[in-house]
Amino acid sequence: MNVISPKLGSTSVFLKLCALLLITIFTTACSPPPPTNEQIFVNPSAGTQFESDSGTVILSKLSSQTVCYTTDGAIPEYDRGNCDDGTTQSYQGGIQLSCEPGEIGTSVSKEVRIVFDWEVGTSTRLETRDALFFLNCDTTGAGTDSDGDGIPDVNDNCPSDVNVNQNDEDGDGVGDICDFDLDNDGHDDDVDNCPNIANSGQEDADTDGLGDECDSDDDNDGVDDEDDNCPLAPNSGQQDSDNDGTGDACDSITDTDGDGHADSNDNCPTVPNPGQEDEDGNGVGDACEGPNGTDKFFHDYLDLIFGIMDVMQCQFNNCDAPDGLFNWSINASDSPLDSGSVNWKATVESFWSMTAKMTLTASDATLDDCTGSGSASGILNSSATGPLNTSSPVGFICDGLSGRVAMKLRLTGGGVTGGYYDVYCNEPNCDATAVRFKIIGKDAEDELVYSREVLDTTL
Repeated sequence: MNVISPKLGSTSVFLKLCALLLITIFTTACSPPPPTNEQIFVNPSAGTQFESDSGTVILSKLSSQTVCYTTDGAIPEYDRGNCDDGTTQSYQGGIQLSCEPGEIGTSVSKEVRIVFDWEVGTSTRLETRDALFFLNCDTTGAGTDSDGDGIPDVNDNCPSDVNVNQNDEDGDGVGDICDFDLDNDGHDDDVDNCPNIANSGQEDADTDGLGDECDSDDDNDGVDDEDDNCPLAPNSGQQDSDNDGTGDACDSITDTDGDGHADSNDNCPTVPNPGQEDEDGNGVGDACEGPNGTDKFFHDYLDLIFGIMDVMQCQFNNCDAPDGLFNWSINASDSPLDSGSVNWKATVESFWSMTAKMTLTASDATLDDCTGSGSASGILNSSATGPLNTSSPVGFICDGLSGRVAMKLRLTGGGVTGGYYDVYCNEPNCDATAVRFKIIGKDAEDELVYSREVLDTTL
């Protein structure tokens, strides 16, 4: 089966059709949009109140258009530019508004409706717009002017008081001459301590009769508030003994840590604790009380271990320890160990020149009233680098807390740099099971930082 389709006469016909299509698209895209209400009703603008019983409305942006209009709110008739049906009229440079017989009042509304054609590309679209205007249709024609200031009452923001300039500082529609509350704060000007600036609470810190909102020197010390280190307390010499920016005259309520709580009422006066948290209710805020329960037990253990290691390093570095197998004990007589404490002992077994096994042993050894018993060992190289672990938990008693600690540590250059401590505290205010404190790095002060993980064991 053959399908016969029409053929274009030539390629040029096809190109002409394409060009025509492009011109249509381009023309449509480049056509300006029809003007808005605001662009059309500008002389005067919509909502205008005329002072007399007549007025003229001039349309803008439509000088080349045929415009049909009504002034009674009716929809204008528009038949291809014919505006002669009903109350529809043809616009001829101005729309005349006037009061009709029987219309009475100083603000009679007149609704102007217009229709006009607007070309969009190759087509024409009918557009409609409307606006309200108001006439003064009282019996005098020119409008009543009760105060004789030349402004009809209908437009006068003080119809009973002369206010020729119509000044209205607070923009509330009531002229300044007859506005008894210029700042709209609920206080009449004659009793308002800040008549031109809202001061609804009538605050007056220095009781000078001038409200704080409009008083540039609230404490009357001769220094403007913006430059005063005590804006509410007289401090004419601007003394500031601690150079904290708060003058001595108002610094008696000191907030050392800047957490919003005066030192006298702050449960952590030197450490910020804005929420004043105090978990154990002892009057000392959590932020400055340090750890509790298992955490306190662990930190006390660290104090003991690192204290002993500091003693050992000092002793070792200042003695000529021989190579090979030797025992080295630290006694109360030659260290900070408490008198009567059983020895801490370090045993080093050298396997070859580059490594050695070091064992640290404690048996009821006491330092700063804390006592530990146990041992830890590891294979360290000549730079004192390697592991240091416990084969069984170390017993520890300190500050009323007792329990056990297991260690798997990494030493570098003789100092602890990695690993973890599993800690079980045997007291009611501690965690029910052991907690793993893992070394995760160091803080800005080069102190070790730990993560905390609760374990399902009591060691």
